[in-house]
Amino acid sequence: MITDPNKKKEIILSLSGVTLGYPGITALSDVSFAVAKGEFIGIIGPNGSGKSTVLKGILGLLPLLSGEIRVFGTSHLKVARKRIGYVPQKTRNDIDFPALVREVVVMGLYAQIGWVRRVDKSHWRLVDESLALVGMEEYRNRSFRDLSGGQQQRVLIARAIVSRPELLLLDEPTAAVDISAQSSILETLEVLNREQGITMVMVTHDVNEIVHFADKILLLNKGLVAYGQPNEVLTKECLKEVYGDRIFVYDHNGHPHILVGDFA
Repeated sequence: MITDPNKKKEIILSLSGVTLGYPGITALSDVSFAVAKGEFIGIIGPNGSGKSTVLKGILGLLPLLSGEIRVFGTSHLKVARKRIGYVPQKTRNDIDFPALVREVVVMGLYAQIGWVRRVDKSHWRLVDESLALVGMEEYRNRSFRDLSGGQQQRVLIARAIVSRPELLLLDEPTAAVDISAQSSILETLEVLNREQGITMVMVTHDVNEIVHFADKILLLNKGLVAYGQPNEVLTKECLKEVYGDRIFVYDHNGHPHILVGDFA
């Protein structure tokens, strides 16, 4: 295990010996790591490695079989959840959702204002501010289903940050969008992290897209394989434990990049 060198920073999320799953079914075993305030963490690993499971555990959506999860200093995850934004994997229902963009975003406030209380001007102001942060303010009165995949994903990020969370969890926010949209979404997340101070924990399948933005990488394979700075984790020695020997790591402008295949 690679240890966290930033012990003096304020730790806002920590997992200690965490095992998640259901009685008789273990999805993730004995995971420990900590996230400091303001960090951008990328979570990588193969399908079924437990990437999404970690996020659901932090949100209290999966039974904690052993260990401890603390968020903002408390293990009462339902209390901490009010300070967390969450962008789940996009589904077909999201794509076809029959609502205006601003109506999608205001749903992120319902936990605060309730489903029966009327949305007022202050709430719509928060919606407009959130859309501006992701560059989608001019689309506020457009139909959500008529947007491109990348635009929809930015709206879903706006929904997640409209309540002004301190911690943002994202489950593959760049999946199923083109390369240009991927780059735009990641640049938006970088701004939210660096300029707005939102701590980020992001699951991704694409190692090379996250390496330019992440302060640290969490490598999972049903347990913790490695955790640390990208150049510590993205080594052939670490990656071959998960992906096998057909891994080639090279330096690209000071960042490790990964190729998978047969090389002479």
